[in-house]
Amino acid sequence: MYLKYMLIIFFTIFSFYYADKVVELSNYNDTIMASINDYAINNDIDCREGYINEYGITLGLDGNIVNKNKIYSNMKGIGFKEELIEYDKNKCILNKENNYDKYIIRGNIYNSNVSIVLDIDDLKYYNDFVTIFNNEDVTYNLLVNMNSINNIGIKDNILFKTNTNNINEFKKILSSFYCVKYNDFEIIDYCKKLKINSINIMNYFDNSFLSNTKKILDKGIIIFIKENKSNLNELLPTIKYIKSRGYNIVSIDELLS
Repeated sequence: MYLKYMLIIFFTIFSFYYADKVVELSNYNDTIMASINDYAINNDIDCREGYINEYGITLGLDGNIVNKNKIYSNMKGIGFKEELIEYDKNKCILNKENNYDKYIIRGNIYNSNVSIVLDIDDLKYYNDFVTIFNNEDVTYNLLVNMNSINNIGIKDNILFKTNTNNINEFKKILSSFYCVKYNDFEIIDYCKKLKINSINIMNYFDNSFLSNTKKILDKGIIIFIKENKSNLNELLPTIKYIKSRGYNIVSIDELLS
């Protein structure tokens, strides 16, 4: 009988101790969740949506949302640690992954980024253009066709122009590129089937590169220039002007990300 009473007393004391620890742990975890909620309030970034017009779409800028459930699970028993924060993308409707059926005319208008695309002609001035781009530490993009892609030896930051439906042949050469509406030919009809984004040219300069850039320079724009002597002569001062205005000259991938 004595042993029975001792066991009852022991289990009673243990149950009070256990309950107290459960409450303590619960309060500790509630504190963690409260810290996560406070962090999310100050750091969640919603999508900043783009817009669409008759020429195509201007992309939005995706946001980041704190994944509360996942990081709460990671932090239980550890405490709130900022280095354990994880985010989910808050995707915009007008993003490049879900809009293969629409021409892109511009990157987002929230980052101070622009892209320069050199439209390859006969490669007469190509090396001179590349030398200036490299000396100025500027990422450049190339607009090419089937005839020129094999002559330049570059497989990154490529845009494709054609008025034929040989897009599948080009895809055998490059796994990643953009289609470009170079004339009235609706290249998007072919590219969307292969889930390749298409770009509609809004700014194309045969000459007067610098003065034209001064007129249209803005966030997210894509500037196409012809490979010729006139644009070559104005390339360096144009690059310096763009940088002086606080813009970054980036790859087409970064511009449209």
